[in-house]
Amino acid sequence: MAEFVIHVGSYTAQGKRSNNEDRLVADPKTHVFLVADGMGGQDSGERASGLAADIIPRVLNDRLAAHDDPGKAVQAAIAEAHKAIIQEGQQQSSTRRMGTTAVVALETQDQVYVAGVGDSPAMLIRGDKVEQLTLDHTVADALARNGTITPEQAKTSPWRNVLYKFLGCAEMTEGAEVRPFAPKAGDRLVLASDGLSGYVTHEELRQGATQFPDPQKWAEHLVQMALDKGSKDNVTCVVVAFDAE
Repeated sequence: MAEFVIHVGSYTAQGKRSNNEDRLVADPKTHVFLVADGMGGQDSGERASGLAADIIPRVLNDRLAAHDDPGKAVQAAIAEAHKAIIQEGQQQSSTRRMGTTAVVALETQDQVYVAGVGDSPAMLIRGDKVEQLTLDHTVADALARNGTITPEQAKTSPWRNVLYKFLGCAEMTEGAEVRPFAPKAGDRLVLASDGLSGYVTHEELRQGATQFPDPQKWAEHLVQMALDKGSKDNVTCVVVAFDAE
């Protein structure tokens, strides 16, 4: 049996953009959590992230009600959102791609199933360690992973914001990888758009996890920190706190 209770905080800010293309889901009843960062211009980006935020939780709940394997349910929900966004994009007159990142976490049966497509990360803070559970699907990060450039070079590469994998990407052939983990009391899971993760360091996450026991206050603090440090993007995060009973 779980030795923790779940508390959730979430916050999003438009920042210096003319509109907010980020969407979030923070449902403490179904234990479904999501951040989606839309792209493709105002209408297209908002529509793509909105589709992800609507479809993924609904498909997850349907699949779990049918007693599907949780990991496969996460993959199926992401795949269905991807298909819907591609179909919607084909009806758009705009030449710009319509798409969205998505990072999803599902807690069920004392396990958390995490999956991400794009560069909106999931980060687990446990004690004094911070671990990113998802891959960033940018060209720069792919080059760093295969050793073509260094991780430091990837941070300033002109390819650092170019995604090769996202929901709505017609060339995406692989589905989402699901990473399960067993949560422990004291854990903090942060799902974020890159408007936050590109500015808040792992050290600041490690410190904030103990400074802000209230996940809502911490979510608001993290978003404001990213804005104060110069983020010009929409900034969004969901904080899932696994507190001791």
